[in-house]
Formats: sequence, structure tokens, C-alpha cells
Amino acid sequence: MSHTTASLIGVAVTVVLDLWVLRTCLLRRRAYWLSYGIVLFFQLLTNEWLTSQGVFRYDPDAILGWRIGHAPVEDLLFGFALVTQSMVWWVWWGRRGVQPVDDDPPPPVVERIRARRGHGQTRER
Repeated sequence: MSHTTASLIGVAVTVVLDLWVLRTCLLRRRAYWLSYGIVLFFQLLTNEWLTSQGVFRYDPDAILGWRIGHAPVEDLLFGFALVTQSMVWWVWWGRRGVQPVDDDPPPPVVERIRARRGHGQTRER
């Protein structure tokens, strides 16, 4: 399987997971695209450095040949799938309460802030 094929499959799976399977709909949110722009900026910097230094080399038969700097365009597709799926699963699991159980009470400063805002009683220690 070529890098191009794997990247395109990754993008398709990510979009289907986000919009129809897990229904987190991150791709429809402006906040997602703003944050992804930040990620993309640093991905481009990192890709440029790694590929220009020869850390990664690509078989010309495995990529389209379009490059952004020294990195093939497929790296952007792969990065999109990787980052987006990480966020999609994070949101999906968070909505289901999948998180470690925290038996420790919050720090006293948090309790004082909550008490001022009317979010409950402070604990005596």
C-alpha cells in the first residue's frame, strides 16, 4: 500500500468516524479548525526540518510527488487523520465519562472558588 493510499484511507475513516459513527462532529466546529490551523503550522515546520535533513525519505513510487517544502502532501493528510482522530476519540470517551476515578479531593483553592460561586460546600480538613 502506498503512502498516498494509506493517507486517503485515514482521512476517509476519520471523517466517517467523526460525522456518522461517533457523531462528535468536530469537523463542523470553528474551534476545531482554528486549533487545527495551529497544529498544521507546527506540522509544516517539523516536516520541513525532518525531510530536509534526510531523516525521512520517500520512495517516489509511493507518493504523488506534490510537495510542500520538502515533505510530500500525503504527510498533511496523514497528520490530519492522526490529530483529528485523537481529538474525536477524546471527545467521544469524555462524553461517556471514561476517565480515571479521582479519589483525592480538589485542592483547597479550588474548593474556595467553588464555594464563592455557589457550587457546593467547602470541606474542612
